[in-house]
Amino acid sequence: METNNEQLDIKPITESITGVTFDTQEQFNQIQINSLLKVIKTNLTIPTHSPKSFLDGIYLYWDGSSTYSLYIYINKSWKKTSLI
Repeated sequence: METNNEQLDIKPITESITGVTFDTQEQFNQIQINSLLKVIKTNLTIPTHSPKSFLDGIYLYWDGSSTYSLYIYINKSWKKTSLI
């Protein structure tokens, strides 16, 4: 079997793959948009953690009976407001 380069029939690829491709920034943006569409869950404990994202800094607390509070992480601490 001959492997002479002159005898090999090598053709350039002329077809391109079509479809939607995202770069890294577009993928990151889509993940962030998807996270904004989630419903904020009600929690039975007061927040003590440091949030890792914007939505983690919004915390809805329920005391188990009738009191709801909204906690927002501002300036490295949790701020509370009561909801009626």
